[in-house]
Amino acid sequence: MNLSRFFLLLATAALLCIGVGCEQITTTRGGDPERVITGTVVIPGEAALPSDAVVLVRLIDTAATATARTAAANNLPVADRPKLETGPAVLGEQTITGGGTTRVPFRIEYRADDALLSHGLNLEARVSFGGRVRFRTVTFRAVTLGNANDPHFVSVESASR
Repeated sequence: MNLSRFFLLLATAALLCIGVGCEQITTTRGGDPERVITGTVVIPGEAALPSDAVVLVRLIDTAATATARTAAANNLPVADRPKLETGPAVLGEQTITGGGTTRVPFRIEYRADDALLSHGLNLEARVSFGGRVRFRTVTFRAVTLGNANDPHFVSVESASR
């Protein structure tokens, strides 16, 4: 009789441990994948941009291309490997035309779930006028789950460097 009580007590303790372990499972949904990012492109100098200036701001996912390349390289024979795009995935962009100030506001609508933002995205900008790219992003501005709703400042530097 003592042995059967022991096994009953052991089984009860095991069930309680399993129940406590299940408390840690979260089943909440992530954030809305339809998102908007805002900010300002900061162009060095104090001279106003000329009237033919074009500012292009893009939100890109560089990790998606690397992941696809790795998967294709590891899973298929050389002859069967698909030709992949070499550029990053553009999640959204805005083109702003016209001259004016050296602080150019932007607003980009994009789609990204929490998992995509958790590995980080990049903001980049280019400023063109006179038929040439004059300024570009040298250091990308990282967009993550923690700062996706904050306004972002994207600095550009002279492209002639």
